[in-house]
Amino acid sequence: MSASSPSTTTTRAVIFDMDGLLIDTERPAKVAWQRGADMIGEELTDETMDSLIGCHVNACLDQLGELWGRDLRKEEFLERVDDIYFSHFMRHGIDVMPGVVEVLEALRERNIPCCVATSSELEIAPRKLRLAKLEDYFVHISSGCEVAEAKPAPDVFLLALERLGLTASDCLVLEDSYNGIRAASAAGIPSMMIPDQLPPTPEMEQLTDGIYASLTEARSAILNRLV
Repeated sequence: MSASSPSTTTTRAVIFDMDGLLIDTERPAKVAWQRGADMIGEELTDETMDSLIGCHVNACLDQLGELWGRDLRKEEFLERVDDIYFSHFMRHGIDVMPGVVEVLEALRERNIPCCVATSSELEIAPRKLRLAKLEDYFVHISSGCEVAEAKPAPDVFLLALERLGLTASDCLVLEDSYNGIRAASAAGIPSMMIPDQLPPTPEMEQLTDGIYASLTEARSAILNRLV
């Protein structure tokens, strides 16, 4: 994939999104949410699901309540979705996206700290990373539930910067979603996009320092930015 001209800034830490970037969870999530909707007699189209990618779960539930014109019993609905979602992972495990371990190992060898900034709930994110055997690569996890506004607002990335003790120009964000890239841009952090469910757009080309088909393809560009 083509990309915009890379930034000349050096990178002292890398901030990773989780779902759809590190682990292949977006597809099982779509199935779980659509089955949950079916169980309460509602329709959840692929188009609607795509619009929710990268959003915090509370924002997703609010949007669905408005879409369906009903007072959604959020906890009950989410419990049903989570049962379907994690039952899939307990049976099949969580697949790691191409190039993830290769990139994480290369960053570890160079003593570059890595962290996760995700829209997933704080209690769920470590569980997913443990199932994928990735948890030990990250110095901390920042969740959308810890901040006032979830992606596309910059809050979760600003929290990650605070915990790293670094400035925006010191870091690089790796993301797969539109909302994640918008959030990184709003935080002033250079980013690269590795698309999963959503294809790159002219907006994404403008906001990122590069768009790559996988982390395998992005590896050289990431390592070239290091101090």
